[in-house]
Amino acid sequence: MPGLVKRNIILELQFKDLNPYFLSQLNGLTIPSLLCLIVIIVIFIWVLKSVYWQHKVITTTNAFINNLTHELKTPVFSIGLATKILEDGIDPKKQQFLTIIRQQIDRLNQHIDQVLELGKLEFKKTVFHLETVDFNPNLFKICSNFEALSELQGVEFTYSHLEEPYLINAEVSHLENAISNILDNAQKYSEQPVIHLVVDKIKKHLRIAISDNGLGISKKEKNLIFKKYYRISDGNLHKVKGYGLGLSYVKEVVKKHKGKIKIDSHLGKGTTITLIIPLAHEN
Repeated sequence: MPGLVKRNIILELQFKDLNPYFLSQLNGLTIPSLLCLIVIIVIFIWVLKSVYWQHKVITTTNAFINNLTHELKTPVFSIGLATKILEDGIDPKKQQFLTIIRQQIDRLNQHIDQVLELGKLEFKKTVFHLETVDFNPNLFKICSNFEALSELQGVEFTYSHLEEPYLINAEVSHLENAISNILDNAQKYSEQPVIHLVVDKIKKHLRIAISDNGLGISKKEKNLIFKKYYRISDGNLHKVKGYGLGLSYVKEVVKKHKGKIKIDSHLGKGTTITLIIPLAHEN
């Protein structure tokens, strides 16, 4: 046609009520879009509230732990001072028990410090200084001290270990506390405690297994006991006081040592907790 008239032709189209037309085409998507937007806003607000709540709980908990542990420092210091006074003129036959008291005071002091460190471990505010050590003497000291206390408390405790070095990369004080914590639990959660500690080397790892004849743990709770503040609350365990921090601390310590912790337990038959730590010369 432009060729016939030899002029450019302009085609002009006009539409009446164009906007309502497009809106009518979106009618099927408007409501779902609004719903999705509302859901996204609700989820966003919920996440913000959850983060704020968790931060508040963590801050409050850490403040409580800090205050509690610092309050414990005073009576521990007083007990330590009293034992020094008792050393003068004590019967030599009772000297062993006084030595145990002193050792337990030092251990309690370490526990207080470790509780303070637990929060730092979880938020990576502190660094584990792992050193290659022969852990055999440390393990022997733990067993000897626990054996002496067991005799006083009527606990049957036996242990067996290899007469050779246990070379591992470790933060000794933390690992000692973790093992002592498991031994204490084995004693607390048994009516007439019979506890065995066995150490061996398997597949380039040091394995420390602690067994007891206690009440045992259900399958469901085996997945929960290592969570912070969780405590088993049924059966006869109400009489055992605590804050649910011990096994959480143990798990964190083992994790920092690049190890694993396993639990095998049956209700009414007892529990075996196994720590598996990589050997230093095999890394």
